[in-house]
Amino acid sequence: MPSPSIFSAIQKLRHLLAREEKIQWIWIAAFALSVSFLEICTATLIVIFAQVLNNPEVGHPYLAKLGMGSDLSPGRVVLYVSLSVGLTYLVKNLLAAAETFYQSFSIQKMGYHFKNRLLYRYAEADYGFYLTRNSSVGLQVISGDSELIFHNGMVSLAIILSESVVFLSLVGMIVYMNPNLALSIAAVGVLLGFGIVKGLLPQFYRWGKRLQEASLYSNQNLLQFFHTFKEIVLLGKKESFIQAYQTHSLKKSKVQAINMAVNNLPRMMIELLFVGIFVSIVAMLCLSHESPIQMLGILGGYFYAGFRLMPGLNRMINQLNVFKSTIPSIEHVHKEYLSTATQAHYQDIPKFQFDKTLELKDVSFRYLNTKKEALSNISLTLKKGECIGVIGETGSGKSTLIDVILGLLKPKSGEILIDGKFPVSCYQWHQKIGYVPQSLYLTDDTIAANIAFGEQKIDKKRLELAIDSAQLRKFVDTLPEGVQTIVGERGIRLSGGERQRIAIARALYRNPEVLIFDEATSALDNETEEKLMKTINAVSKNRTVIMIAHRTTTLKNCDRIVKMEGGLVKEDVVYQEIIRTKR
Repeated sequence: MPSPSIFSAIQKLRHLLAREEKIQWIWIAAFALSVSFLEICTATLIVIFAQVLNNPEVGHPYLAKLGMGSDLSPGRVVLYVSLSVGLTYLVKNLLAAAETFYQSFSIQKMGYHFKNRLLYRYAEADYGFYLTRNSSVGLQVISGDSELIFHNGMVSLAIILSESVVFLSLVGMIVYMNPNLALSIAAVGVLLGFGIVKGLLPQFYRWGKRLQEASLYSNQNLLQFFHTFKEIVLLGKKESFIQAYQTHSLKKSKVQAINMAVNNLPRMMIELLFVGIFVSIVAMLCLSHESPIQMLGILGGYFYAGFRLMPGLNRMINQLNVFKSTIPSIEHVHKEYLSTATQAHYQDIPKFQFDKTLELKDVSFRYLNTKKEALSNISLTLKKGECIGVIGETGSGKSTLIDVILGLLKPKSGEILIDGKFPVSCYQWHQKIGYVPQSLYLTDDTIAANIAFGEQKIDKKRLELAIDSAQLRKFVDTLPEGVQTIVGERGIRLSGGERQRIAIARALYRNPEVLIFDEATSALDNETEEKLMKTINAVSKNRTVIMIAHRTTTLKNCDRIVKMEGGLVKEDVVYQEIIRTKR
């Protein structure tokens, strides 16, 4: 399969940039044109300077154009011409430095804004999108592929653009000075370029593809290693996980080593080519009986052009290789940004209210890439202020039902309405819900920050109320640093009961009208569960509650209990009947 062209990759990059960022590229091009103009001026002055050194009289006509008299001494002529060369070279380098800074800051700013846009896009994606893929993919796209695009790809394009303009300008100058020589150089350059485009660049694309895959799998292995470290140690599987990482890390290292080694080959070829051309120029000038003065000037111009073209051409080829190896990342990010992350279906309904009922009408749902329905024609009505329990075997559809009610998953058919008119897929419905999952994700931060999850400015009054309501006060007061205690990654320094109470406090911090408990006590022992259920029952008063549970004892205070089986609501059951059946 042929590798994608550089032009198609550039088109994809254009789609990723905002309008203001495209305008910045126009300024980058303008900088390149300005620097190339000064390069031509410098090369021309060096030709004159070389001639003046041999015969100062040559400089009089040029200085006369600047308003200087023709009676200048030879020393003055050489001085003024040398000052002109030095001043032009200084201005050229100052402008080139400004170009470099502008390029760097502009491109890094583009990268910063793009990654923010991509993260917002992920944040607005449908919840079902995240259920179909490994979390390391998003991590790779933002911290891996996007970094490569802007640190390598965009920088490479800017350097290629700048060096190409300078290269063409200096080649144009050589054409003016000696067309036959320019044609010879052009012919050699075309052959060299053809070999690089057909031989090296496709190979760099394939290496880039391998590097991308190796980075993805090595990151995935690292995440698995750190997330399951406890189990790895207990089961004695350290070698297995380390070897899995080593396999992909070794592939990555080999590809990077080949890239670095091959990148040096063009430089050696260009140096050899430059020396050969310079020797050929001297031979041609000698055979054409050029005078020493003319030869010195022309050779000075050629020497400067070669001095500038040789590293520039080397940089262009290297950056073409870098850009080609970045194309797999460009394709991945482009696909991810424009198509993969389907937009969520959330609505903004300012007049939203929940006063009467939550009703499911013939709701069916099927996960992506599956044929079996997780929910099938479910009809259920929940009155405001009611406490409803949901039971069923693992895989019966309980958690899916909750995600549909939360508005995170969009039903394949049917509808879910609040008060008979408002959809659950709206931001206002989310604001009324306090959700307590079975396994809460705790950030490596303070207890206060975990309760007020995601808020920069914590409301102390609401925080204290949530702590008291979740019966966390006694525990918090025993801690030397109180609510400023760091809980550790995923709350590793807390017990299961403490983590679940923080989960309840987080839900209550928003003072919700609806509380949803998704098997919130299933991972706890009986004694801890009993204590936590007292907390749950206390905070559930005067609120609408949906409670999923494996253990029937947790449903004792529910107004009614719904039994699920195979994605269907089978029946309403009474707590006493469940107890009787268990016996």
